[in-house]
Amino acid sequence: MRWRRDFDAAMSEAKERNLPVLLLFQEIPGCSTCVNFGQDVLAHPLMVEMIESHFVPLAIFNNRDGADAEVLRRFNEPAWNNPVVYFLSPDGDELIPKLTNRYDLISLHDKITGALTTSGTSVPDWFGLFRGDLLIEAGWIEGEEVVEIYFDPAATSADQLDRLARAEIFQHTDKRPFRLDAQPQFYLAKTPWRSVPMTRAQRTRINLEAAYGRDPSRYLSPRQLQGLDGSVADADRDPVGYRRDEAFRLR
Repeated sequence: MRWRRDFDAAMSEAKERNLPVLLLFQEIPGCSTCVNFGQDVLAHPLMVEMIESHFVPLAIFNNRDGADAEVLRRFNEPAWNNPVVYFLSPDGDELIPKLTNRYDLISLHDKITGALTTSGTSVPDWFGLFRGDLLIEAGWIEGEEVVEIYFDPAATSADQLDRLARAEIFQHTDKRPFRLDAQPQFYLAKTPWRSVPMTRAQRTRINLEAAYGRDPSRYLSPRQLQGLDGSVADADRDPVGYRRDEAFRLR
């Protein structure tokens, strides 16, 4: 992430580019919570691309004197604290409540989505699709195809999910172990898009689009699409790049 470090300069850039500011208060060097938030959440390639393309990213160290301490006081944030993220308009107003005490990808994803929506900016399809990777995985147990789901108990319940599953001719299972499906994207594998590294949700969606002959480009980020701009010869393209998702794996 190309973080800005000067508050006033970042706000000026935000006005000039008409972008919101993602303001991170972070301890440097940090505790395990700070380090994990940086390595597991803020360093995810799709999260980096979203923040760098749709925000002005600004980092303020909460354990430094000088200009950092002044910004800390301005926002009434304590020193030596766990990470806190603000989402500011170009005028410095808070777009949504700050992110605090939540240090996972889906929490940051939802905050970014909320900030963009509040500012009147459309959320790219590829970023919306990314949320699916945080909630669901397809795979196998004892030779049968299954789907593993993570859900928010504040929004729904296991009983509601079970009722929905039964209505769709699925059923709940407690069997283990769960094994990821290694290659479920038959149609995607027959297209030029196969050379692009993708997340699980992207592979699933683009496979569906390919099956019906539709253009799936809106489900890939601009940086992912750069590999299909004609600068790489067909012979040099990775024929199974879509399966090489190490950079997108969730820790």
